[in-house]
Amino acid sequence: MAHLIKLDDYISRYQLDLQRYPSQFTRLKKERWELLKGSWIQVNTTRLESKKEDVYDDWFEDVNKGFVAKTFEKVKKLRKPAKEDGAGEDSSFSYLKGKTKEDIREIFYYELFQSQLKWASSSLLEESRVHPRYRYDYRLRDFLRDFPDNYFFMYYPVFVVKGAPVEMEIIILSPTEVWCLSVLEGKDHSVFEASSDRFWNEYIDKERKKRLSPLLSLNRMSAIIKAVMKEEGFFMPVRQGVLAPSSMIDNKIAGTKVEMIDKRTYPEWLTKMKRHPSPVKGLQLKTAAALLKHTHTVACERESTEDKENPDDHLSFSEGYGNNK
Repeated sequence: MAHLIKLDDYISRYQLDLQRYPSQFTRLKKERWELLKGSWIQVNTTRLESKKEDVYDDWFEDVNKGFVAKTFEKVKKLRKPAKEDGAGEDSSFSYLKGKTKEDIREIFYYELFQSQLKWASSSLLEESRVHPRYRYDYRLRDFLRDFPDNYFFMYYPVFVVKGAPVEMEIIILSPTEVWCLSVLEGKDHSVFEASSDRFWNEYIDKERKKRLSPLLSLNRMSAIIKAVMKEEGFFMPVRQGVLAPSSMIDNKIAGTKVEMIDKRTYPEWLTKMKRHPSPVKGLQLKTAAALLKHTHTVACERESTEDKENPDDHLSFSEGYGNNK
């Protein structure tokens, strides 16, 4: 699961200490998964045993990975015989009773996403007001869920260029390169006609609509990112992509280096990105820190005292998942 290091113009914990928070978040995420699965096993022991189900199989490999063996050993130690009347169960996890493995996966992802939003909109002393649209942004949620821990995301950040705020789109930092993405949201049967003109055509059934060319945004984003790196005295390759995961792109631009990613090529592109073998690299952290330094931030002093004593000792996962999903 990728790290959301900057969201809009909100205060982010990552921009305060980028060296610490990536590993901190990964560790706490794994601890939460261990607790969630162990509690699920404990409150469902009788039911699972009656079904003769192997509760220790690796059914969540993308979360556990190398952590599997250690996690399962701890889970086995936590396991206690369930009482028929439910006595001894942790009431805070009673909502897990009767849930399936798939349910637990979704609960975990839901809680993690809410926590990622919190980390990308608050610090120890400050917080930003999160627009409700981000809490239901399936594109953001899927991006963070689909990409591994060695990726950093900046989602529609606001940069400061010559004293003026400039709205960007999606910036992805892999261990070896920076991706600038512009998303074309269209219908399943939309066809975008790519050209070098200021406007592209979107064909929907027999209708034609004009859409502002995403290349304008991509060129602006790339120019700003390259200027920041030049100012800081280092370079990381910058790539551009137009993303239309629900539609098709008819590319009629000759010689462009912009990658056109539509619903035909998106699965292959995503698989290739996910298989990046490198861990988080020093240059990646350096680039992320430089970009964060040039972003605009709007925040106010925190009213709540929650997490102020030890803000990083746990993840503030949402309570009452079943009522909020």
